[in-house]
Amino acid sequence: MNKTPAARFVAVMAGAVCALVATGWCINAVAHEGPHGDAATTIDGRLRDAKQMDARAVLLQRAEAQLARGDAAAATETFERAAMMLHAPDTEMGLVRSYMQAGHYRRALAFCAHTAGVHREAPAAGALYAWLLRAGGQNAFAQRTLDDTLQRAPQDTVALQTRLAFAAALPVAGAPLLQTPHRMAPQPVMLGSQPEVAPGARVVASGVLIGNGTLALVPKAALGTTSPARLWVRNGLGQTTRAHLQPQAGPLDTPGVALLRLDTPLGPPPVAGALTPPREPFAGSPGFVIQYAADASAVPAWPWLSQGFFGAMPAQPDKPRPLGIDVAAGAYGGPVFDAQGRLAGMALPGPQGEALLLSAARWQSLAGAAPATPLQDDVASRPRGNVPADEIYESALRLALQVIVSP
Repeated sequence: MNKTPAARFVAVMAGAVCALVATGWCINAVAHEGPHGDAATTIDGRLRDAKQMDARAVLLQRAEAQLARGDAAAATETFERAAMMLHAPDTEMGLVRSYMQAGHYRRALAFCAHTAGVHREAPAAGALYAWLLRAGGQNAFAQRTLDDTLQRAPQDTVALQTRLAFAAALPVAGAPLLQTPHRMAPQPVMLGSQPEVAPGARVVASGVLIGNGTLALVPKAALGTTSPARLWVRNGLGQTTRAHLQPQAGPLDTPGVALLRLDTPLGPPPVAGALTPPREPFAGSPGFVIQYAADASAVPAWPWLSQGFFGAMPAQPDKPRPLGIDVAAGAYGGPVFDAQGRLAGMALPGPQGEALLLSAARWQSLAGAAPATPLQDDVASRPRGNVPADEIYESALRLALQVIVSP
């Protein structure tokens, strides 16, 4: 049976760990657990080398600073250097976050599975793994992972705070979950030497990046009856930029949508994630929605994926189409993907609060937006069949936006 990329990566990591143990690189690096599952002792001769441990601490601080600057590639390299000095969960959780901030969700998820499995003495690693699983739509598995972590460490603050956050349909990472090394969110990175997001700003909705990274579509209702004084958008990598309302001088005639122009373009999504289907998804076909949680603060976050089936086409062409996929109310505006991983549209709130689908065909002719139909070369190069949810989520990290306002 063919394995998914994540499964193959986990298998490779497991083999690598076994090989390292066999060669003595990390002999007894994993803690020996006591009768209640807590770490009783950790035996690693390198821990007694104060000079080497000080050098390792410097590397960890440098890697965190690189992540804060948005240099995920440099942070990954620095964390890897620290990992060669000690097989430890803090270093590996740093690598997981570096992969996420680079947009490599599948790699981060697979490596976090290794970290949580090998370092059972570190409950925060299990909580981080549960968070990533739930972000990618694996809610049941995420809950089992968290429950197992709490069974081993029932008083662990990070695991308890994760359980509290999971009680919400769209969890929000509170202060205990934003600490390193387990931080369950990207670092905020202002692009183009812009000033930081203003104090008191809040996340009011989700949005969709279009126009090769220069434009964004957001629900107009989220902006209020009066235009907010300041607007920002931020993707799942933490990249943030000011945005401004743009008059709609094109075929987009949907009154519930606002068009924003970005001060600094956000990186365009991978080609696969930017493709749009030649027609709207069939009723009953699988679909995926990406949302951010509304939040009274402007803290960066990773988005949440929901899976379901598209609703029926309306009997009258001028009527809005029900989305069909169950999504959490309150932060509409995120991208919607079909089963082939193509951007099918965005989720909007209806008059009664129900979720509606705005087809991507409605904005494809806007100035600067991608063409309505992908190039034939793109279609031919794309594999046939359905796309795994983790691949869709990875594309969405660049396409789905937090919409941030300040009065």
